[in-house]
Amino acid sequence: MIYQRAGFERRFKKLTRQQQKRVDGAIARFEQAVGKPHEHSGIGLRPFGRYLEFRAGLDLRVLAIAQSGDFFLTCVGNHDEIAAYVKNNAKPKA
Repeated sequence: MIYQRAGFERRFKKLTRQQQKRVDGAIARFEQAVGKPHEHSGIGLRPFGRYLEFRAGLDLRVLAIAQSGDFFLTCVGNHDEIAAYVKNNAKPKA
C-alpha cells in the first residue's frame, strides 16, 4: 500500500493542478514499478538516503520511505527541496 504523510499532503496542495496531475501519474507508475527493477528507469526511481526518490517531471520529485512492507510518501518538491528534506530528516525518529 502507498500512504501519504501529512507533510506530503501539505506540499501537494500547494502545487498547481497540472503539477498535481503529474505527481498523481508518477505515484501510479511508482506503484507499478515497485519490485520490478526494469521499470524503475521510466520514473527515475533511485535511493536517496533512507528514502526512494522518483520523478514527476524534470522539475518535480517525490520521496517515499518503506516501512513494514508499505510505502509512505513524505515529500514532494524540486531537487533542492527534496535534498533539504532528506538532510533535515536524516535520522530515523524513535
